[in-house]
Order: sequence, then structure tokens, then C-alpha cells
Amino acid sequence: MSTSNKSVRFIHGLGKRKFREENGCFFLEGARAVSELVSAGATLQTLVVSKGYGEHLKPGSTQAEEIDRLIARAGDVLLVGDPVFRFLADTVTPQGIGAVLAFPVMPTLSDILPKATRLLILENLQDPGNLGTCIRTADAFGFDAVLCVSDCVDAYNPKVIRSTVGSMFHISVLRIETPISEFLTQVREAGFTVYGAHPRGGAKAGDDTLFSGKSAVIIGNEGAGLTEAAKRGSDCLVTIPMPGRAESLNAGIAASVLMYEVIRRKEDER
Repeated sequence: MSTSNKSVRFIHGLGKRKFREENGCFFLEGARAVSELVSAGATLQTLVVSKGYGEHLKPGSTQAEEIDRLIARAGDVLLVGDPVFRFLADTVTPQGIGAVLAFPVMPTLSDILPKATRLLILENLQDPGNLGTCIRTADAFGFDAVLCVSDCVDAYNPKVIRSTVGSMFHISVLRIETPISEFLTQVREAGFTVYGAHPRGGAKAGDDTLFSGKSAVIIGNEGAGLTEAAKRGSDCLVTIPMPGRAESLNAGIAASVLMYEVIRRKEDER
């Protein structure tokens, strides 16, 4: 194994959002998670392997062959002691293998808006699991981009990355710094109808008069929902009918239902 140009201190620093953004990379644990991202096109800068993990690999096993493939793809490899790997890990029981991966190259918003027909907009979403679900579902349903507005959880948080199962490298995920009102005006001027998810919206998901043409679905914060500015900036507030007794759906599920309605409408129009 070669000597890595990424120090333990550097890799530990990637636990912070600001440091990730400054360096354009993130640390992710787990052989399967790393393999999925590399298969999806991620650039593997440094493979990090604990001494205990390496010692327990059986030569010729499927696992050993996969690690050999990752080593061949890695810019360099860092072998660390088990206590050091636990220091780097963000999971309770780390596997003993992880990697530093480069951020994917994303198009700009001005590149996306003229060509896109389906957008998912997330306003102040805070739960990593919800964001991961939204990204993965948007990828599955053929959306063009996921646009994160108003201090959403970092898309390169390890919990988000693990839950996307490689989708981060299939679909454009952008953080939008523009205030929500200005941003939604920009989206509408690009020809989109903006549909805001709201429990007391006047329109109901499933209505066949909705989601024709260029559609942007906006989902709000898990607890507070859409801000007043987002509601004012939406062309239509949409509610999901819930005849059962649950009070609400979580943000990831609500986004999935509405994205399905968008593609169902598009299929019906063909």
C-alpha cells in the first residue's frame, strides 16, 4: 500500500461541512457504499483501510477481490490502526474501510433551467434521511435536479450519501443561495409551474389537471412546512389525500408521492 497524501487530521476534518466544501471532497465508510459510488462515477481519492480489516480479509474471497478493485481505482491508500479508524468513523460500529471521494461536477442553475422539465425543490430540509430519500427518488423518477434552498442539511453529510445509494452521482443536486422568493420567481420565469406541498392546499395530488408542462415540486421543513415566502411563490398549493388516521407524512415520503404524480401525468400525456 502506498503512503497517502491525505493525513488522518485532514480526513477527520471532512466531518465538518465547511471543510468538505473548501476541499471539494468527503469521507464515506463501508466497502459496499464506496463501491456503489465508484461504480456511479465517483473519483476515489484515498482508500482508508484499518489494520484489523485488512488482517481479516480472506485471499481470493469476493470481498478481497472487491477491495483489490478499489485499490486499483484509488489515487492512494492509507493503512491505519483500528483506534484511528474509529476516530475517523461516524458510525457506532465502523467496518474498518472507507474512502475520500471527490464531489461530483455539477452544472449550474442557469445550465439546468432551460433544459429541465421536472424539478424537486427542498426548503430548509434538516433530516439527512429525508434528503437522501428525496435525492434517490428524484433519480428513480427521472427528475432533472434537486435544488436545496434556505440552509438545508448538507448533501454530502455521510448519512445523506449512504442513503442515496449512488444517486448523488446520477442527478444534479445544487445548493441555492438566493432567497426563496427570488429563486421561485426565477424558476417560474423559466416556464415552470411551482407546486407547493401544503396540508391545507386547495388542490389535491391525483387531480389530472395538475403537473402538466414543466413542473417544480417544493417540499418544506419537516416540522414547520413551507415558509410564507415559499407559499406565496408557489403557483398552486397541493395536499396529499390521507383517508387514514396518520396526521402527516414525513418529508421524504411526501416528496415521493408528489414526484410520482408528476411522472404519472407526464406518462398520461404521451
